[in-house]
Amino acid sequence: MMSKRCFILFLLLGLVLPVVRANRLLKRKPQDHHKLCVCASDIISCSNVSLTKATFDFPQHTVVLDLSFNSITQLLATWTSTDLNQLQTLLLNNNNLTFLSSEAFVHTTRLRYLDLSSNRLTLLDEFIFEPLEKLEILLLFNNCISQIDRYAFQTMVALQKLYLSHNRISRFPVEVLKQCKKDSPFKLLDVSFNRIKVLPVKELRAMRAWLKKGVYFHNNTLTCSCELHDLVAYWHLRELSSVSDFADSHTCNMPGKQNEKILKLNCSEVKNLKKEGYLEETMFLDCDTRHKYMAKRWVLPGNMSANSSNVLNGTFLKIEPLKVEDSGVYTCYATNDSLSDTLHITVVVFNCTKRCGLEDLKTAYTTLGTCVVSLVLILVYLYVTPHCCSFCSGGNTEKDDTGESLHSSTVS
Repeated sequence: MMSKRCFILFLLLGLVLPVVRANRLLKRKPQDHHKLCVCASDIISCSNVSLTKATFDFPQHTVVLDLSFNSITQLLATWTSTDLNQLQTLLLNNNNLTFLSSEAFVHTTRLRYLDLSSNRLTLLDEFIFEPLEKLEILLLFNNCISQIDRYAFQTMVALQKLYLSHNRISRFPVEVLKQCKKDSPFKLLDVSFNRIKVLPVKELRAMRAWLKKGVYFHNNTLTCSCELHDLVAYWHLRELSSVSDFADSHTCNMPGKQNEKILKLNCSEVKNLKKEGYLEETMFLDCDTRHKYMAKRWVLPGNMSANSSNVLNGTFLKIEPLKVEDSGVYTCYATNDSLSDTLHITVVVFNCTKRCGLEDLKTAYTTLGTCVVSLVLILVYLYVTPHCCSFCSGGNTEKDDTGESLHSSTVS
């Protein structure tokens, strides 16, 4: 009987103690940052102090918070109980982060710099960065990221630089670039050292040069093609830093060959910009410079300055109606307080209208078709026309001779 009561007592204790322990954990106060961290006015450094959890009650005036080089595995919504409305820089690099709560940054909405590099993150959900509308720089390199939601960065309207290199990304996040407009502050996307096989070439070609120069995609597993070669070669020709600074690192793969240099593929040579047109057409030349907000000036062939009335939006040169004399090299000079850029465009105007060109093309096709038909008829005549045998020919001769003799007799 006694043993039975003891058993029941131990059973009750086994049920009650975990609940008590859980309540204690829930009521546990955040750690005292003064014991582990170094504070310097508005800077708090808790770097390399063997933290496994980020549960602190940081002061509201914190501007810079360093939690790097620890062993933090998760960043939950409760990692801080204070609204850090003045926090601008948060360093979480070199931890063991594998999970970010969708509410991890609800208390840090004014962040401008976030370092999550060198962790073990595998995916980026849609709502993780949603509160960070003021974030300018996001470092995510050297993780294990293989999946990125297409809307993961949609609300980050102030984002300038996004570092995603040294991950396992297989899809180029083109949506990051598509939402960039002329007044967008975005200027750098680094997806180098990943597993991307195909680039959105059409979208990349359509981008402005000032954005192209900040798109880094070297050291991926790209599939070789002349379309890829033309893209990289043109960027190299324009001296866009994303390609020119890493020319030897732009490689691709083809059957039986790995890490072929894209610029050395056996494709047609990419030359300077060239535009062709016909008489009486209208042509627009685009001064697509490598930098934004530059003063631009067009110079016509013969070193004559373009009329300002023909320059649209300070960028596009309008030429109409086209004449043969308009052929030549047009130059756009762009400058600002510290930078300069020069763009040359060769214009070729054919000495006929576009309709004339189409008629010439039709005439060429007609001539070619006539030649082919003639050649076929000659071959048919030589190899298909039947030849009469000598017996048939002889019979016909006899008949002809008989007819001739009858005719002679009659005459005589």
